[in-house]
Amino acid sequence: MNEIKNEVEEVVFQELEKKLNAISDEDICKCKDCVRDMACYALNQIRPRYTVSLLGSLYTRAETDTLINDIQDIVGKAIEKISQNPLHNKS
Repeated sequence: MNEIKNEVEEVVFQELEKKLNAISDEDICKCKDCVRDMACYALNQIRPRYTVSLLGSLYTRAETDTLINDIQDIVGKAIEKISQNPLHNKS
């Protein structure tokens, strides 16, 4: 059985990593739980692009490339939202 994959998930995590590495603000928690929350927040704002084949993956990646500006904006909002309301105490 083929594995089902949401191609947008990888793009969101790449963008999240890029943005978090560029931020030196110590008020932004970069723990594993907060990063996952940021990714979930962003992914819930974006229509998933599921694939099961290499051909589908290539087609979907091309489509996702056209959405990169939207994904960048949504990931930025996710970082802001989760940083303001982390699910743990700031320490």
